Amino acid sequence: MNQSESSLCRVFLVDDDLLVLDDLRELIAWEAEGFEIIGTAGNGEQALAQLARTPADLVFVDIEMPRLNGLDFIRRLRQIDPQVQTLLLTAFSRFDYAREAVSLGVYNYILKHELTAEVLLENLRGMCEQRRQRKAASYLDEQTRFRQLLWGNDEGALDSASEPFASHKGIGLVCLRHLPSLDELSHPADTLSTDVFLASVQQALLPLRKTTSFLVFPQSAQELWFAVEADQPGDSVPYEFCTALREALENKLTPAGFFVSPIAPDRQELRRLYRLMNQRQTQLFYFAPGRITLLHECPAFDPFDSADWEVRLTQTDTLAALRPVLSAFLDALAQHRPPLPQVLLAIKLMLQKLQKMLPAAVLADDNFSQWKTISTFQELNAFVHRWLPALETQAQTSRKTSFMLNYLQEHCADENVLDDLSQTLQMNREYLSKLLKKETGQTLAQTLLELRLQKAMRLLKQNDLKIYEVAQRCGFHSSQYFAIVFYKKYHVYPSDILKEPYA
Repeated sequence: MNQSESSLCRVFLVDDDLLVLDDLRELIAWEAEGFEIIGTAGNGEQALAQLARTPADLVFVDIEMPRLNGLDFIRRLRQIDPQVQTLLLTAFSRFDYAREAVSLGVYNYILKHELTAEVLLENLRGMCEQRRQRKAASYLDEQTRFRQLLWGNDEGALDSASEPFASHKGIGLVCLRHLPSLDELSHPADTLSTDVFLASVQQALLPLRKTTSFLVFPQSAQELWFAVEADQPGDSVPYEFCTALREALENKLTPAGFFVSPIAPDRQELRRLYRLMNQRQTQLFYFAPGRITLLHECPAFDPFDSADWEVRLTQTDTLAALRPVLSAFLDALAQHRPPLPQVLLAIKLMLQKLQKMLPAAVLADDNFSQWKTISTFQELNAFVHRWLPALETQAQTSRKTSFMLNYLQEHCADENVLDDLSQTLQMNREYLSKLLKKETGQTLAQTLLELRLQKAMRLLKQNDLKIYEVAQRCGFHSSQYFAIVFYKKYHVYPSDILKEPYA
């Protein structure tokens, strides 16, 4: 069975006999069967050091080894990772070994001379399935306790309950959620199943469990909730835990927002905090990714009429009116922080209006579609303000000049584009050139050359055309002349663009 690399079951082999390790590697096609040997060691001490850095799902270990025998190794391994599955290999059939193996929870006890490919695969699959069942039971138990904590019948103080924390004085909540981009909000992408996602999260959280008591509850593969034991009711969840959590789950949810509650002394307060965080977590859109945001930083939503802004943006049809409307809309978002779903349509209308009114030459020289990757207000604000100067320039040009710029952009590769433009407008070419220079600072010929070079740069970056083909597609009849004017503008030759780091 073929498995993706991310789903391979990780196996570690421990034996002081190198020939045995080689035989195990060659006995089956590990990856084709869904397994991956992540490491080997010649004795128990080496194995413990490696497994502390790189945890495994399954460990095969010889019993008779120098320094640390297999049984003592398993006892110490359980302290590092209680969930790891183990299997004992031995050349000796001894009842006391088998009995101790059972007491340690070892999956099986196999004599080396009886180990065949079929026996190995049967045990590997059985260990994987047992590990999966134990993990599923553990995850389910943790989620059940989280629900009980929030919705149990006991309304008294949290310290009256023994589960899930034995000696807490209070409990706080942390919400960790993926900050979706504007494009993801419109077109949700397929994500990992919650079970697969949670398994990777639980593995990453193992070091934190040694110092802090907490429960994990996945709302989805995009959102995690944590109930965290803390000592000081009234304060927020300790900053040290939040930073450690952020580091442990780096790249699990990217970009991510962290939402942190105060410490609740009883279940009634904990439930109230949970409701508030659910209501206000979309305000994480207004904070930088990865920022640890406290609940009090997200007050109740101010009244915000998104429908009014939708109408204003739709009815803004002139360049002179668009800039103040855009600025006012962004200022209103920053001030009121309305829920993102409530203003998503208005944001899209703003971006569509901005794109429609930008000059074609400006759009061609940059990538407006980057708006799709925006996931925070800071990114949105920076994106819009990056384009506003182009709006100012466009607002200062006449309708005729705007037509000339658009025409040259669309026909820059045509051989007689300037004569065709003159005929289209029924105006003298020299007059049109003077008009364009008066409003833009460039003549027709200068503007045409600029647009041709911009198009050439875009085609070269695609890296699938030869230089002479790019020159022809951009209206240059000579590759040599093309190279000269290209270097004059960009200070690199066309051939350089096809190489790193320009490509």
